[in-house]
Amino acid sequence: MVLGRRAVLRVAVGTLGLAGCSSTVSTNPTPTDSPSSTPTPSASAPTRNFLEPGEATLVVRELVAAAGTINAIKVELSATDAAMSVVSGMTAKTWGWRNGEVVVIDSDTQFVGQAIFDPRDYNVSDLAGMFDTAATLAKSSSGQQLQIVEYADRAVYMTVTTNPESLTVFFRKDGRLISQVDLTTLVGIQEAYGDVVGSKKSINALGILPNKGGMYVDVAVLDTIVRTLRQPKLPARTATRRETTTLAAFDPSLVKPEIISSALLRICTKAGTTTPPPGWSLVVSTKDGTSEPRMYFSMNGVQTVMTLAGVDVTPH
Repeated sequence: MVLGRRAVLRVAVGTLGLAGCSSTVSTNPTPTDSPSSTPTPSASAPTRNFLEPGEATLVVRELVAAAGTINAIKVELSATDAAMSVVSGMTAKTWGWRNGEVVVIDSDTQFVGQAIFDPRDYNVSDLAGMFDTAATLAKSSSGQQLQIVEYADRAVYMTVTTNPESLTVFFRKDGRLISQVDLTTLVGIQEAYGDVVGSKKSINALGILPNKGGMYVDVAVLDTIVRTLRQPKLPARTATRRETTTLAAFDPSLVKPEIISSALLRICTKAGTTTPPPGWSLVVSTKDGTSEPRMYFSMNGVQTVMTLAGVDVTPH
């Protein structure tokens, strides 16, 4: 059949159209995933929770092993970080647990003659419990960190602080809390007495300072007096002053916290008050030249003298 001119043109155009469609499909390659379009899993840094029972103790031993020495001047522990500064020669070097291993890290800690200690002697096995106790007292758990470091006078304690800073909470070497003491109570007198007397076998005076100044003991050493003071909110510390004394030395075990407490209560009752006023004080010594020390209470300007058994011998 012979096609007319218009028909031939329609067929030709249609054929070109089909060819064009076919060319478009065949020349466009099938999409493939490029390396950048598929995220590569990143290796996550190993994590460790030092609040788990025993984990803090374990990492301290790992730090000691890596450092190759027990001569520590500072230990820092948080829930996920640990570091220890040690002395090598006269230089401080800090090791830390980072990304699954113990390595040398940068630190501002320097050795300036502070106390050196064996960090393994400090009980951090219940770090979580210590943090809980500190949070209750400081009313904050933000950025908690435990440090083992010299507090004062070569005495090393454990402290828990927060960031932002709140109340510093102190702990003993065995992990027990150093409580805030109220020296008008038997419990407070007992704890302070234990802290200031310690292992001393001979002292020249024991006392309680007015206005919550704390409990102290004085020990004469040649021409100096060494005072150990336990303030209500701080650990015991010592200070030395150049001074001689005529007070006779005595065994501190002769002084009983229970008798101090009961004597104080009787004096308060006699003064018509249930609690001692802020200015009350106590001195236990032989300042009157007696053969054994006596207790000298001062309250509202009135002095009461008692034997160590609590018998009132105030001169009248």
